[in-house]
This record gives sequence, structure tokens and C-alpha cells, in this order.
Amino acid sequence: MAVSMANTSVPRWSARSVGSVEFDSRTPCYLVFVTDVRALADVATHRARIPAPSTVVDTRVVDVDAALASARTGWRFLVVGDGAGVARIRARIVAAGAIDEELITVVLGADDGFDAGTREVFCAHCRSTTATGARIDETMTCGGCGVELVVYYHFSRRRHAYLGYSADAENLS
Repeated sequence: MAVSMANTSVPRWSARSVGSVEFDSRTPCYLVFVTDVRALADVATHRARIPAPSTVVDTRVVDVDAALASARTGWRFLVVGDGAGVARIRARIVAAGAIDEELITVVLGADDGFDAGTREVFCAHCRSTTATGARIDETMTCGGCGVELVVYYHFSRRRHAYLGYSADAENLS
């Protein structure tokens, strides 16, 4: 049975470049999180489009929680990077109390935003998370328990990982 991707929890990113984002000029401040060098370059290229005042936070060198501590009501959050990095930072922002309407996600990675080896999969059997190059509906080996997992269409925004379940879970023993 084919799964309709429109009915899954697979991430739908706001944009593929900062240049294509529609910013709200009434927002008092944008806190811009970048996850890698490519994201930093995209933000620098389109810096004039981001309304002032805004603060760019390089998550490779600045603590995300410390940056979030400075945020105030009405601020918006722009997260730019590869799919795994954006999902990870987005989860931290939501855990700090932000809502979806306050977030813009820009993913610069492959078609689905996840470059090779960056898709994280949560094992339903041992509860560990493993980075993999496997795509949705492909199999991979769990780094925690060694079970062969199917990368399922469910994406946990809280865990920033896809669900993996045993490839032979539906076979009767």
C-alpha cells in the first residue's frame, strides 16, 4: 500500500533559501540560527532581506539555550541549515516555548533536506538514535541493538528523528 506523503509527519520546510523567505516587517526582532558554513553563507548573501534588528547565532560556537534566554515575546526564529541540524535546533526552540507560527525553517540540504548520513532514526526497540544515509522506506542497522530497521514515514519533531522499526516485525515466527 502506497503512503501519501501529504498525510505523514515528514518535515515540510518553510523555504529552500533565505532569499525566498517572506519576512514580517512588524516583528520586533529575528533570532537567526545557522547550523553550518553553508547556512552562514546563505544568511550573509541575503542579510539585507532579514528585517533589523536581528541577531545571527552560529550554533557551532554559541549555546542555543543561552541565545534563547535573550528572546522576548513577539520575536521570531529563523533556522537555516541542513535538515538534521534544522530539526535539532527547531526542537530546542519549541522546547523553550515557541510555537510553529514563530518559526521559519530554511533547509539547504538534499531534496528532502537530509544530506547523506545525517538522517537520524529512533529505534522503537532499544530507544537509541542512529544517523544513517538510508532514505524513507529503506533499511538500516540500529547502532544501539543491531536490529535491521525500516525507516518509517513518521518523523518526531520532539526527538528530531524518524521512527525505525524491525524490518521483520510483521512476520510471524
